[in-house]
Amino acid sequence: MSGVTVVGGGLAGMTAAWAIRKYGIPVRLLEASPELGGMAGSRVIDGRVEDHGVHIFPAWYLNTLGLVAELGIEGNLRETGSLNQLLPGEFPTFRAVVTPVADQLLFLYGVIDLLAQKYGGAGARDESLHAFLHSRWYLTDTAIADVEHLFVASSAAESHAVSAAGFRGSIAAFARHPGKVRMPRGDLQQWFIGPFRQRLEAAGVEVRTGAELLEVSVDGGRLNALTLRDAGGDGAAVTEAVDGHVVLAVPHGRLAVFGGAVTGALQPAYGVEKLTSRPLGALHIYLRRRLPGMPADHVRLVESPHAITLIDVGQVWEGHDTSLLNCVVGRVSHLAHLSEDEAVKVLVEELMSYIPVLTWDDIEHVCYQPHDRAPFFAPGPGSDRHRPANTTALANVHLAGDFCAGPPGVAGMEGAVRSGLAAAESVRRALRPDAAPVRIERIGGVSPSLARGLRVALAPFAAGVRRLADRQRGRAPATADHGPGVRP
Repeated sequence: MSGVTVVGGGLAGMTAAWAIRKYGIPVRLLEASPELGGMAGSRVIDGRVEDHGVHIFPAWYLNTLGLVAELGIEGNLRETGSLNQLLPGEFPTFRAVVTPVADQLLFLYGVIDLLAQKYGGAGARDESLHAFLHSRWYLTDTAIADVEHLFVASSAAESHAVSAAGFRGSIAAFARHPGKVRMPRGDLQQWFIGPFRQRLEAAGVEVRTGAELLEVSVDGGRLNALTLRDAGGDGAAVTEAVDGHVVLAVPHGRLAVFGGAVTGALQPAYGVEKLTSRPLGALHIYLRRRLPGMPADHVRLVESPHAITLIDVGQVWEGHDTSLLNCVVGRVSHLAHLSEDEAVKVLVEELMSYIPVLTWDDIEHVCYQPHDRAPFFAPGPGSDRHRPANTTALANVHLAGDFCAGPPGVAGMEGAVRSGLAAAESVRRALRPDAAPVRIERIGGVSPSLARGLRVALAPFAAGVRRLADRQRGRAPATADHGPGVRP
């Protein structure tokens, strides 16, 4: 087998195959599942096409949106409105903001303070988001709780398990690249992954699903054989020789299966096992009617025990005249001890406590995906130094996946696309060194020194707002000497 074999048909592998093929190199894309897309894809469950979860395309997803434009499917995405927040007992009143003004101002000052931090460098400095928030003398308990709940709702990781450097990176990206968030006009399989596969095959990429990589053989500093099992055949394992290049675009947890000859060739070697992933649950509820009073954009259930956010996609997806609630369950791990039916009951009753017009009689069908076997990469404190490069010490092996080395805060869909492009560039350097490099858009950041200057200038204002917030709550005023946080 010559040319390039990409193992893993998720978004990272698809992007790598697309970018490599543009150099005229023969490319074969192998995926163990029946469909491409991985966590960005869909699968048929109970006869319905179900997305892995709710997918958004922020304006700072420069490489992802660039790929969408290159594929010619920009019209398959739509712009969304603002986040709607729902407090217990307030339906059908949704708020844009639920935090008191003083706490909002302190949170904004906290953002400036976070942007002022100089993480990384020679010492690879980092800390948890929890440690950062709780060390700031000016932040109130209300502001901290709001930030922590928002984060777990989107990443499934509690603040003590989240990298402050990563959070800083995503905040800086939003600040440098503001704009509307976009979403697909329907399920991602039809509106993104399906058209992407069609473009790949039209470009000459050989796509093979149902092909699972079981083992690899390494000799002389190269990967020289792949052992595959074809789900469409008799299930027997077949070993084939490799005389070309291989891109491993599989989850970081799968790399250990291939043994030390592979994990030891990563750069850094043997660091990938220190990376973590966590399940981010999805609950899709099909209703028999259009729920009254529901907005058409994202809804956050404030103080939700299981950190639920949702969107009634039945209002915006084509072909729907009733409500379809697509819910993200941030704390799905809290339900791991329950059966699927018990977990669904807990989550639906939680939804009903916020949305009293929703009843069991309204529900036609429920699809619950806890994703305990398909967790979401969640960069923890200090994890950046363990994220492997796309080029390995094996001369013909390259790596792709959102867990690969990249700018702090870049994971998920943008991380997958960016790493696919970086893996393609690694292949290009090996096979087409005279050709133009793969274009990878740089996501802008915020200068820590600039943020530090603004932090110092606004420190007296922050101190005054904190005193005001304490007086409103009947507490003794905090001072700038309280704790190790920033000072004027």
